[in-house]
Amino acid sequence: TYRFDSKDVTVKEIFNKLIKQMDNVLTPYKEKIEKSKFSVHELLTLASIAELEVNIEKDRSDVVKVFMNRLDEKMSLGSDITTRYSIKLDDTRPLYKSEYNKVNAYNTRSSSMAGKLPAGPIGMISKVSIEASVNPSDIDALYFISNIKTNETFFYRKYSDFEKMNE
Repeated sequence: TYRFDSKDVTVKEIFNKLIKQMDNVLTPYKEKIEKSKFSVHELLTLASIAELEVNIEKDRSDVVKVFMNRLDEKMSLGSDITTRYSIKLDDTRPLYKSEYNKVNAYNTRSSSMAGKLPAGPIGMISKVSIEASVNPSDIDALYFISNIKTNETFFYRKYSDFEKMNE
């Protein structure tokens, strides 16, 4: 939440406040970010995806690491969240195969996005998710399933194990 002294605040004042707050959040991680193979923009993009992929805060560092592992393997991130963002679709219905394959800068389900991050962050990012992107876990998984009913996230190294749980 951002508070302003007046309803007559300018766009410039709003952006200055947003940028200052982001700087305040990122400053403690400056050294780790500089040592990372990812730029600030890329880490914020990863954080934004993890933020929306799992509700369970403690699992976000694992989810970020899964995405980093997939990038290292030149795989697509395979995130339904980015696909929904790319076509401006909420979660009221399942995605169609044609939507998975639609090529654009945000659809990480598209094979054209293999080894690539989307063009930028896809939503607001909490400090927890920023922390997860700067300090990813050491998990070697390439796949995960998030069960929103039980608040559990399951991680897999092999696609065959992932598929068994996805049935």
